Amino acid sequence: MEKDIRYESVKVMIESGRIHEFQQIFNFLPKSIMAHDLGTNNNRMTRLINHVEQFTLEELFRISHLLDINYKTVLTLIHNQYFGEKKTNRRS
Repeated sequence: MEKDIRYESVKVMIESGRIHEFQQIFNFLPKSIMAHDLGTNNNRMTRLINHVEQFTLEELFRISHLLDINYKTVLTLIHNQYFGEKKTNRRS
């Protein structure tokens, strides 16, 4: 099966700095596509997008493969989202 062409667009946006949090990927790629490619369902994918700390390492490695980027870059996107949300929640 061929990979969705939008993965390449997301890769370029990550590398250019336009995407800096994991959830921003889904402004350009439907979550259903990634969910299917990871072998999970949309409900779990939604939960993972909203609670990035619940990802398994295997899932993060698979996402890095789908996006054709270094897994450390995926971890950075997860980190930015997780700690960005924590900081926002403290102010509330």
